[in-house]
Amino acid sequence: MKKILLMMLVSVCSFTSIAATTVTMENYVVAESDWYFDGVQKKVGVNVWMHNDLVSKDSQQVIRSNRDVVYSIALVDVSEGATFTVPESNEFQLIHIIDEAHLFHQVVLNGESLHVSAKDIHGEYVYLLARTRDNGDATDTKARQAALKFEAKASRPYESKGFDGDEVIAFRGELVRQVNAGEQTIEAHNAFGKTLADIDTHNYVYAAAYGWGGLPMTVAQYVGTQISSTDCQTWSVPKPVLDWDNNAFMSATFYGADGWIHVDDFYISHSEMKDDGDTFSFTSNCEKGSGNATVEKGGNLLVRMYLPVDAWAVKKTAAVMYKMLKDISNKK
Repeated sequence: MKKILLMMLVSVCSFTSIAATTVTMENYVVAESDWYFDGVQKKVGVNVWMHNDLVSKDSQQVIRSNRDVVYSIALVDVSEGATFTVPESNEFQLIHIIDEAHLFHQVVLNGESLHVSAKDIHGEYVYLLARTRDNGDATDTKARQAALKFEAKASRPYESKGFDGDEVIAFRGELVRQVNAGEQTIEAHNAFGKTLADIDTHNYVYAAAYGWGGLPMTVAQYVGTQISSTDCQTWSVPKPVLDWDNNAFMSATFYGADGWIHVDDFYISHSEMKDDGDTFSFTSNCEKGSGNATVEKGGNLLVRMYLPVDAWAVKKTAAVMYKMLKDISNKK
């Protein structure tokens, strides 16, 4: 792992020297990030917002997308500095800023602004993954998306680092397979850091494959498990201490084995779960309707918890939740 960390340091500091390089454990995170950055460049170029609709099987830009929110995505040139602003509102909204090494992970919340320049990050471009909570009013949600702002002083096209896209996808698939098979684990709180000093190398690599663009643990936490049966199952999880009075929320989302959405009924908000006091419960592959989702054998369940009151306390809850979900999944 020390060797991998050293090679990553070389990779993220020498972007121009790795063109046409084979994807390896040492450069995979940079290659994965380049896959996302280059995708935006090809669609709309730099310094342009893409305001997405609600996530569905037909509308998903990021692996394991979140149905609780609508995404706004942009690729921004910060070589001469840029400022990012989220307007004041009573609804959950943020801009998540990610650099070319899948680091930085700074979050701008309601009513906040942040200035970023190349000296703050690895590379000269950042990927914006803004999230605007869907409140059921499509017009209002779209208006809040449109109010997100950034001001950049430079606007140069992003140049791909030359990795083969199919090779990146295949490498990602193998890492995801290892996690799904239980051969490797991920601790997300050690995966999304500002610098390489803030992450654990193993988690940094596998989290980039399993959930590129994940938020730092102070803003959101994630618990996942693989689905081992297509039978009707009831899932019960402890209720985390979130800032419920200030737009906190929780959800359960079911994905295919590849991490993408394949069905229409894949998502359950905490408002649709059964509130049992200290726990929430919901079902999969049972009677269709509120509080139930459909999932394939070998697929994944991901529970999201947004806005913890105490991130480390919620991490302890997440550890309990992980064991409970795994035990339910393993029931025959």
